[in-house]
Amino acid sequence: MKKVIILAASVVLLASCTGRKTSTEEVEINTDSTTVVAEEPTDTKGYDLEAIAKVIEGAETVMGFREGRASVVKDGKLGVIDKKGNIIIPFEYGYSVYKYTEGILCCHKEDTRYYFDHDGKLLFTSEYGGSCQFHDGLACIYKDGKYTYIDKTGKLAFDEEWEWAEDFSDGMALVMGDNGWGFIDTTGKLVIPYQYDSPSERNPEGFHEGLAAVIIDPTRELFGYIDKTGKQVFPKLYPFDSQFSEGLANVYDREIERYVYIDKTGKTVITLDEGDTGSDFSEGLSFIHKNGTSYACINKKGEQVFSLPDTYKDVHRFSEGRALVWDGTAYGFIDTTGKLVIPCEYTCYEGFSEGMVPVQKDGKSGYLDREGNSTFDYNQ
Repeated sequence: MKKVIILAASVVLLASCTGRKTSTEEVEINTDSTTVVAEEPTDTKGYDLEAIAKVIEGAETVMGFREGRASVVKDGKLGVIDKKGNIIIPFEYGYSVYKYTEGILCCHKEDTRYYFDHDGKLLFTSEYGGSCQFHDGLACIYKDGKYTYIDKTGKLAFDEEWEWAEDFSDGMALVMGDNGWGFIDTTGKLVIPYQYDSPSERNPEGFHEGLAAVIIDPTRELFGYIDKTGKQVFPKLYPFDSQFSEGLANVYDREIERYVYIDKTGKTVITLDEGDTGSDFSEGLSFIHKNGTSYACINKKGEQVFSLPDTYKDVHRFSEGRALVWDGTAYGFIDTTGKLVIPCEYTCYEGFSEGMVPVQKDGKSGYLDREGNSTFDYNQ
């Protein structure tokens, strides 16, 4: 497991291939099942696509909006804009962790980290590396060959340093001591002793919705779930870890040789058909890969809401009522009925956030809204 700092130079290398436009696909819909309708984003009309189009014209890369701000790379330099197209942080930084968390964004220039607030005001600078993103009021940093944490004033939060440490998640952080991995709380107290051989590769930050997957049986690499006291919450172990999302986790049950969804008591609530694999729930829905061929969408009762034609080669979880789909050439978006509402003609790597999503088309970077309106409409 490696701690990653995202370099703008690397981000610029994201694929810029374009795809052909596809017509809306027909989908099978189970009208008898319970469909969870995603909530409308809280700020879907607080943006100005035309103004954004002007400020990002010629940009190599644009990132998704978080907390009303988005990082943009132009001429190899990174800056930050708001949803009205105003430049909040000028385009003069070499690289960045690229998104605001808890009202703070860290930009990098040479060996110095610059921490800004929402208005672009410089809060403090630091020579420390690390993830540089704030979670639960603290940011994990790299200092003199060790890891520790700073608070929102830039001061060291704890005297202790660790061989390795991850960002806080759900009020806990995974750290490595002399005898393995354990968890600290936001006061720096070791609340779950150093006792685990290795952290979860898929979910290195550990806790989600009050539980964390850890290796209980190192010889067979079997995972179990613990609570914030370190207590194993149910005895059954699994060969693959999965975080809890909306109260359910998708795991492989070795006894029946099927993927299942369990609740936080370990009870199986959904059993998938043989050969099917699942994904995390989001907005009350999850996608099932049917024997490695096509995809179907289910609700939390395990009922099929709709199926997708096998022309779709990949699908991502729902975000703001839209799910990213790939037709083997380019990406588009479906709604919660399975209807293709934004055609597959873009390059895209993430879901909607705050009413928009960053995409590339014909080698140009831009944004789409949930109806398919885009910044490309203003810079033809």
